[in-house]
Amino acid sequence: MDSSASPSKTNPSQQLYDERFKKLVNEIHAASTPNAIMVGLRNKILNIYNVEMATIFLVDAKKNKLVSWVLLPGDSLSKIRMEIDRSSITGFVAKTKQTLNISNVYDTDELQGIHQTLTFDARWDKKTGSRTRQVLATPIAHRSNLMGVIELINKKNDAQFNTTDEERAKELADTLGIALFNHYKSGKKIPMRYEELVNREIISAQEMERAMVIATQQEKEVETVLMENFLVAKPDLGDALAFVYKTTFVDLKTDQYLAESLVQLAPFEVFRRHLIVPLEQKKNELVVAAKNPANQDGLLEIKRLFKAKKISALLAFGDDIRTLLDKLNPAEEDIAAAHDGTDEAGMDGVYVPEIYQKPDEGPLDVEVDSTPAVQLVNKLIEDAYYAGASDIHIEPYGNKSDAEVRYRIDGTCANILNIPMVNVKSVIARIKVLADLDISERRKPQDGKIKFTTSRADNVELRVATLPTADANEDVVLRVLADSKPLPLYKLAPERILNRLIPAITKAYGIFLVVGPTGSGKTTTLHSVLNYINTPEKKIWTAEDPVEITQYRLRQVQVKPHIGYTFAAAMRAFLRADPDVIMIGEMRDQETAKMAIEASLTGHVVFSTLHTNSAAETITRLIDMGMDPFNFSDSLLGILAQRLVRTLCEDCKEPYNPSKGEYDNLVHHYGVMFFEHLNINYSEKLTLYRIKGCEKCNDSGYKGRQGLYELLVATRKIKDLIIDKAPTDAIKIESIEDGMTVLLQEGIHLIFEGKTDIKQVMSTCLV
Repeated sequence: MDSSASPSKTNPSQQLYDERFKKLVNEIHAASTPNAIMVGLRNKILNIYNVEMATIFLVDAKKNKLVSWVLLPGDSLSKIRMEIDRSSITGFVAKTKQTLNISNVYDTDELQGIHQTLTFDARWDKKTGSRTRQVLATPIAHRSNLMGVIELINKKNDAQFNTTDEERAKELADTLGIALFNHYKSGKKIPMRYEELVNREIISAQEMERAMVIATQQEKEVETVLMENFLVAKPDLGDALAFVYKTTFVDLKTDQYLAESLVQLAPFEVFRRHLIVPLEQKKNELVVAAKNPANQDGLLEIKRLFKAKKISALLAFGDDIRTLLDKLNPAEEDIAAAHDGTDEAGMDGVYVPEIYQKPDEGPLDVEVDSTPAVQLVNKLIEDAYYAGASDIHIEPYGNKSDAEVRYRIDGTCANILNIPMVNVKSVIARIKVLADLDISERRKPQDGKIKFTTSRADNVELRVATLPTADANEDVVLRVLADSKPLPLYKLAPERILNRLIPAITKAYGIFLVVGPTGSGKTTTLHSVLNYINTPEKKIWTAEDPVEITQYRLRQVQVKPHIGYTFAAAMRAFLRADPDVIMIGEMRDQETAKMAIEASLTGHVVFSTLHTNSAAETITRLIDMGMDPFNFSDSLLGILAQRLVRTLCEDCKEPYNPSKGEYDNLVHHYGVMFFEHLNINYSEKLTLYRIKGCEKCNDSGYKGRQGLYELLVATRKIKDLIIDKAPTDAIKIESIEDGMTVLLQEGIHLIFEGKTDIKQVMSTCLV
């Protein structure tokens, strides 16, 4: 019988372990660096596993060794290095990926019963004056990748390690493996908050890492350790950190402003939880000091409490804020313990808010504002934004395995990190709170938006969609909508396309369409076109869902279909607002399409998009939708079909001489008759490029994307074919004779230019 099915029958010691282990998992994933995990959390592991010593060894892949840090008296760090072989207990576990439970390390027969070469090195016992008795060692791995080894040494009260201890050690190793994998995946050793100290040469990167480890081990603020142990001057430290947040440093030990009177106006618990203290209240502005001036939740909560129209955050050190708050209102022990987890270095405790409940259902076991969840969601959004991701996918698997997080970068999804099963509900709840969604609703999809400011003060907007999946799971997809600017038209397409495109888009009236599947860059192209024709003489209105790119002088509108403000409704409003140019984000229905054509016939230029595969197919699709062929032919200026193809990484792409067969294959796909005009002949000097892979492209060989364009210009013959309702193939042939190159031909151009390869072109053009 499953004991977990009945909470009342749960073993008290198991329940205590579960609670402590859950807290340890949060602290492991909140640790700032692998070193902080290796050294800083050692004491917590001792308490949970009831052992005298614990050592975490990490793999040094370059030297094929295991490495561990030891914190010696005087706060100095010393390294232990072990070979990955069968001669030592640690090396044997790393080599074989087996768990060892040794009852007496000095028993040669027991060691050689495991393997004839296995020995125990007693030199460390002699050096420390301690004596090792039992060792429980298990490998730390993730997806078959060895990350290190965790050793638990000497169970207290002379007890022996049993099978339960082995299972718990493996559980810890699994958590460590995920956390270390995520650290290595991100490639960041020092949090952004402290990078400026290294940049200003106030402290070295190695010293910064040691300071974070010592801070975690001693449960102190990193800033306090930097001042006490590394003698960093407080003004220099404050100015550097304030620069990161684009604010000013304030020393609360010398200047308290009006804090004493202002803190009485709101609950002290709020100030302690967010480590924020009010300093000055002006007519329309509240000035506060904060440990983290980018803490949006804390600032908004205090802004609401003080009913301030504007709030400005200065930087102060966490210890200084605590000292000031304790002075103004001494903290009760339980409050201090409950909120000591707000520190970035991984202090004890997490703030647990009220439990959210759903009618007719039990309480949700979710810590919405737990520090690890807040930090992880912030990190996911920031990393996605700076990596150029268009989407973030969070995919839970219930109790089967950890949740996956994938970013879509350059049109391709890639796994970035895993979220432990115990944390995923808190992460999803945190996202729901930011998006103002119903945290208790898991049975139906929800949509929302998040406005996020990164630690570099970049503004990011995200569209959030939650979708219930099998086994009571809930997926979350976040679309990253950065406040971007349009590309200049000359950077968008090659000259051969622009020479035919510009005359079409600069006509006095008519309709121009950009077509292609979702994610093919249609909106980017339309905004580049609008940027080209955006002059003081023209009044331009756009209706979009959502507004992703903003431009000066454009009057841009966000449609809201849920209140009846559709593209068609926006079009009707625009026609009453004296437009010269109208851009409709998408022609989703017959009504919008008819209105767009009618507007283009009454002296306006109309731009819009459509989900079709080719330029010629768009014409037949619109006629099938019920468009009048005469009106449509009269209004049409042109149709630009497009795709985005992944391009080769410029840092690692590898030149090679293609075989004659490969060259002939490209000629065949381009069309022999048309290829002759390119004057590209086969020879041993002909150079193409292929993927290789490097750190900058994440070993994929590809970095970035480029557009492929198929431009149909509405000539007199094309207009006659539209009136005759000609088939797609007839329209396509006439367009090619008029100078149109199809998507595949444009892709082959990029191959010979060394920008992509045949694999990407074929997969993109669906040949």
